[in-house]
Amino acid sequence: MPTIHLIGSEGFIGRALQREVSQDVLHCWTHSQSDPDHHFDILDPTSWDKLLDHRPSHVILLSWPGLPNYGELFHVTRNLPASIDLIERLISAGVTRIVVAGTCYEYGMQNGPLQEDAFADPLNYYAIAKDTLRRVVALRCSANEVQWCWLRVFYPYGVGQNQSSLLPSLQRAIDEDQPIFAMSSGRQLRDFVSVDDVAKQLLFLATAKSATGIYNGGSGYPRSVLEVVEELVYSNNSSIKLDRGAYPDRSDEPLAFWAQMNKFKALQPHQPSQS
Repeated sequence: MPTIHLIGSEGFIGRALQREVSQDVLHCWTHSQSDPDHHFDILDPTSWDKLLDHRPSHVILLSWPGLPNYGELFHVTRNLPASIDLIERLISAGVTRIVVAGTCYEYGMQNGPLQEDAFADPLNYYAIAKDTLRRVVALRCSANEVQWCWLRVFYPYGVGQNQSSLLPSLQRAIDEDQPIFAMSSGRQLRDFVSVDDVAKQLLFLATAKSATGIYNGGSGYPRSVLEVVEELVYSNNSSIKLDRGAYPDRSDEPLAFWAQMNKFKALQPHQPSQS
């Protein structure tokens, strides 16, 4: 297996990737200043030199500052230009395969099982920036004969999730023996996928020669927010009451959407490349 340079290794998905594969396969790059030999800040091009000096052949790009503030303009004005510049410099350094984490928000307000060839119509600045980067990656990599994959990640959960997210917030409320948990209506159907499964998908795309283009990163199964929340309450044997409708449902998300996983599943008979 080739050495994979993981950019954004200390985030939610990055840590899951580190759990999935031995450290001699991953070369981890992080914005943390505590390890100067592996420091990388996507907003500071002077920090990229150590990475580029390695002339990486395989890269997984996760780094994207400022989440989960999806509606902020800096995704377009700051993160997007920096990411495009990095892609250009990786291509100049001789990269042969790039895998980038995208988002299901690129699909916009479309309902139902979503296929990768569906029209992208993002509605928040984060998704607009990601979708634009995806288009640039496709054009620039194709023009320079670089293999590329784009994984549209749906709703990952698991170890290391942002503590302000739904399930960690509920778990904290249960642990603190709070009587009531405020939430949205819970009627929304979403594709909740284990972050460890997302890590496996990224690793597979980084090593399978047959993989190219856009893929969905989900479970392929819709579940209601209420069902997932009630499962966590039940598994904790908790008596906490769910205050449904305390928060409005998000206006920039459709009621029901999930990943259509046929394209990714079609790769499974193929084994990852060992070169």
